[in-house]
Amino acid sequence: MKKQLILFYLLLLNITLYAQSIEVRGLVTDAQYKTPVPYAVVFVEHTQIGVVASNVGEFSLSVPDSLRNSRLVSVGEGYRLTYISPENLGEAPLQIALQPQVTGEGVLSPMGGDAAKKPGAIGSLLNKAVQFVLNDWVPLGDPETNKFDFGRIQTFPTYNSIEGVRLRAGVASNSRLSPHFFVKGYAAYGFRDQQFKYRGEAIWSFDRKAYHEDEFPKNNLRLVYEKDLYSPGEMHPRALNDLLLITYRRSLNEATYRNFAEVNYEREYKSGLAHTVWMRRARLVPEGALRFEYQIADMLLQEHTLNTAEMGLQLRYSVREAYVQQKRKRRPIEMTSPVFFLSHTIGQYDYFGEEKPFHRSEFSAQKRFIMGSAGRLDAVGEVMRIWNAVPFPLLVYPNQRQRHHIENNAFFLNRALEFMADEQYTIRTTFVGDDLLLSKIALLDRLGVKELLSLRASYGRLSDKNDPEQSSDLYRFPAASHRYGSAPYLEGTIGFTNILGLLRVEYVHRFTYRDHPDALLGKIRVDVTL
Repeated sequence: MKKQLILFYLLLLNITLYAQSIEVRGLVTDAQYKTPVPYAVVFVEHTQIGVVASNVGEFSLSVPDSLRNSRLVSVGEGYRLTYISPENLGEAPLQIALQPQVTGEGVLSPMGGDAAKKPGAIGSLLNKAVQFVLNDWVPLGDPETNKFDFGRIQTFPTYNSIEGVRLRAGVASNSRLSPHFFVKGYAAYGFRDQQFKYRGEAIWSFDRKAYHEDEFPKNNLRLVYEKDLYSPGEMHPRALNDLLLITYRRSLNEATYRNFAEVNYEREYKSGLAHTVWMRRARLVPEGALRFEYQIADMLLQEHTLNTAEMGLQLRYSVREAYVQQKRKRRPIEMTSPVFFLSHTIGQYDYFGEEKPFHRSEFSAQKRFIMGSAGRLDAVGEVMRIWNAVPFPLLVYPNQRQRHHIENNAFFLNRALEFMADEQYTIRTTFVGDDLLLSKIALLDRLGVKELLSLRASYGRLSDKNDPEQSSDLYRFPAASHRYGSAPYLEGTIGFTNILGLLRVEYVHRFTYRDHPDALLGKIRVDVTL
């Protein structure tokens, strides 16, 4: 009997405690873009009872029964205070839409930026021009109802030694066409090689999207077909062909045309874990001075294409991951979180009708360090390994890097195919000043100019199985190619970055392998920081 009484009183106590509060669950979104607002604060007005939303704007808050007639208040960085009436607390889930603050230029933007510092008509014009380039996409039709966007603005005009002046234009659908199915593509034309290039994508998002398919977290199945210029030594095999302004700087006249068809599935999780699986068939055709040649005895044989097939898995983990998302822009918030990449590719290539296997493994670690008020230091380390004998377009090179949020500058003074290796280690470090000398000069501070220092190093080894001097089954290396010696390749820079929020100007100096023929020992580099 005593046990029954105890159970009765415990049950009564639980019912009483439950009645003392209500659980409010919901989502905080941007009122203009309908995207989640990460880390927004939700609290009961005039109290200290509150909670911080998750990295995807979700929250759960216990409101005492005595305060159920009080308003909730929500706010996020760059947003106005928003009040929620007590009668709305019963909604499940509760939708809270935050209004962006209005900047001095009258532009709705929670992202802020140095451009807002520029006063007057000239500053306003500069700000509009910068924002136009940064936005990268232009609505085709009424911005409130359009179903397609035109872009990318940043890659519209480019130049390289093979194509000469290159013009590129593309379109992409948005959620007004379908919140789950998206199409995307571009066409490009080089006036020197007089060749058309193109890329087409069809994407199915398993999650409903507010505007575009790449909103966090992704859950996409994608079909891709691309025909475009590709430099094995200047691009990662899986990198988008989105080089800006002067493309393929160090490939000079040695590149390939690449056709490939691919199906991939990419999934991002709220925890910061992401994975991508893919299958691809590709064909490389040498262009310019590049040749796929075999030396057999006294005969020189030439291949006109290199055909490959591969499948792979990439894992990415960020300790914390969150984004401000506005239309097609996805700006990371957690810039100091370390990010790790691990991938493995299993493939085969065609050798005179015979299919030969290859394996490629990669690991990358990236981290931003905040150095007080002085500035920030970005560090990226990478390891790559090819496990089988492969022709040189399938080897690893210093600029085959995994790009992410932080500064990840490319090597600049080495030729794209200068260093041949099947095992390679690289490290890139970049320091950007904040409250240093330039910030004391009013004009430069208003323009957003910051100090820039960087140091990049790469080192690798080439095994005998991938040395064409040891095996006649491999393509001969290009004339400008070399093996690493006992020292790493090393280059450093000093200059200015974030000029108008867009430009970087620096002097780049080569410290090692300065005796290589036609080595570029130092040069002024002007680039964009997008």
